[in-house]
Amino acid sequence: MKRGEGEVTQWPRGLTGYVPKGPPDATPSPDEDRTENRLLLAARLLAVVRSSGENVDEEVRDLSAAESAHRRGDVREAALRLDRVLASLDARRARAAPGRDTDTP
Repeated sequence: MKRGEGEVTQWPRGLTGYVPKGPPDATPSPDEDRTENRLLLAARLLAVVRSSGENVDEEVRDLSAAESAHRRGDVREAALRLDRVLASLDARRARAAPGRDTDTP
C-alpha cells in the first residue's frame, strides 16, 4: 500500500466533504468520527458502481446495517460492516483490472 492510501479509506476527509477538527494534513484527532465519514465514502462508491450497471444489493444491505449500528453507537459492528463493504468494492476493482499492480500508479 502506498503512503496515504489507508488514510483515504480510514479517514476519508476530502472525499466526503468533511472538515477536520485540526489542520487538514495533520494526523486525525481521536475525537473525529471517522465511521461517519467512512459511511459517506462507502455510499458514494456504491452509487458509482451501481451507476455502471452492477448489482450492489449485498453491499447496500451491509452498508444499511453499518449505518444502523453507527446510529445505535455500536462502532465495532459498524466498522466490521464497513470493512466488508469496502473489501467487496476493492475486490470488484481488482476483478475489473486483472494483473494490475495496486502498488504502482
